[in-house]
Amino acid sequence: MRGYKCVAFDLDDTLLDTSQLLVPIAAQRACEALLSAGVASDINTCLQWRTMKASELSHTEIFEQFIKTHGSPTPDLALQRAIKAFYNPEVPEHLPLIEGATKNLEILSQKYSLYLVTSGEPKAQLKKIKALKIEKYFRKLYLVNNFKQEQKKEAFADILRVEKILPEELISIGNRLSQEIRQAKMCGARTCYFCHGEHVGEVPLMREDYPDFTIYKHAELIRSCGL
Repeated sequence: MRGYKCVAFDLDDTLLDTSQLLVPIAAQRACEALLSAGVASDINTCLQWRTMKASELSHTEIFEQFIKTHGSPTPDLALQRAIKAFYNPEVPEHLPLIEGATKNLEILSQKYSLYLVTSGEPKAQLKKIKALKIEKYFRKLYLVNNFKQEQKKEAFADILRVEKILPEELISIGNRLSQEIRQAKMCGARTCYFCHGEHVGEVPLMREDYPDFTIYKHAELIRSCGL
């Protein structure tokens, strides 16, 4: 046993297959918003650009670059509309968890304190959580609002403070090297990279971007991380 006491899960492309279920529609709406704000391009070019840049940039950065590259008479308005369209997706009443995630949550919630640490537009994230029906597994939900410059490391630090545990007694599981891996490492926590979704291919930029463990499906989680 590795002495863990708490497990922090990311949401998008870690528990929910956001890239497959929600991103295509959100991307379509965002590109339509860009074009309606006068960006000089077309829908196919916009969609292809987003897909090409998704592994390396945030969507705010993707839309900013697209506007600069193709031009718009109202760039600030175009960016605002695109961000609003993308980060406020249409969320169905019911959503499925990624295969194997339910079993992991059921097992791990009996052994550890579980926390959900997710970033995005808080209302949209809460809709996803409710559609997945996963609130019961978590001691607390951290809805990190990155539009207000909030960061996940603040949530990880709060978990350590509330639980009164050593940093290495927390493990963070997620699909973004620059988010739930890097920012958990900055707090001294252990990390598990779930290699899944459209951000696969993200390049490590800092020493904290290298995870302690890497998995490709939920069935590998408990064994690989010694949970």
